[in-house]
Amino acid sequence: MRNKVLFFDIDGTLVDSSRGIQEITDGVKQQLRRLKEAGHKLFICSGRPKVMLDQQWLESDDFDGFILANGGYVEINRQSIYEELMDYQLCVQTVNMLEKMDCDYMIETAQHVYIKPESQELYTFFKEVGFADKFIQDFDRDEVLHRTIKIEANVLNEDRKKIEEYVQNDFGYVINFDQHGTENAFEFYSPTLSKAIGIQKVLDYYHMIQKDTYAFGDGMNDIEMIKFCEVGVAMGNACDELKDCANLICDTIENQGLEKILKQLFPQE
Repeated sequence: MRNKVLFFDIDGTLVDSSRGIQEITDGVKQQLRRLKEAGHKLFICSGRPKVMLDQQWLESDDFDGFILANGGYVEINRQSIYEELMDYQLCVQTVNMLEKMDCDYMIETAQHVYIKPESQELYTFFKEVGFADKFIQDFDRDEVLHRTIKIEANVLNEDRKKIEEYVQNDFGYVINFDQHGTENAFEFYSPTLSKAIGIQKVLDYYHMIQKDTYAFGDGMNDIEMIKFCEVGVAMGNACDELKDCANLICDTIENQGLEKILKQLFPQE
């Protein structure tokens, strides 16, 4: 078989704390190592910033690289090859609007995540899931906004319409919406940013083509990569929108769906 490049979402695909799967299972690890030994390239492709990756993933040789912040940052063999920053003036405009509305927010750069002490509810959410030590709370806002890839805000229901109107009328960029614990999270980032763009950067780096790609995911922010890749696999626990556009649907993460589908797609010779 011609060498392929495989892209894996994290939450709901490789791990899922809500289902008690805190680490990549031994069965999936075995398959990943088998595929690497066969010459295939393996990438994590996630909405997470780098600082929120498990240190073991960063230090191990299980993955050839990472597409992070929904495609805003790409790293291969521990070297950055691509970074898509938000427009600085729109960053300023956005955080000013969020502060005026008393919305908690955090700022993501290629290497770090920043949150003001006033954003207590958002900070508490991440503290409860074990990420409190990943945040920098003492920082120069203006300096950080010059390096920003994504801004994520916690928006109460009564403010949601105001945020949507702001984006439609003033922001001019992309907005994503997802559930974020007890409240609602909005993500602001460049319109040219997506997991599919990040995947194309990887293909360009290796001089590979779209037909060489496989993607595995479960959420709304996986739709672009599932549609882009030659074979898009939705987890059995995936949202319906992702299942509708996937080529294949495997079993759920708790039923070893990823391990099973990797064995099926790449049988041992």
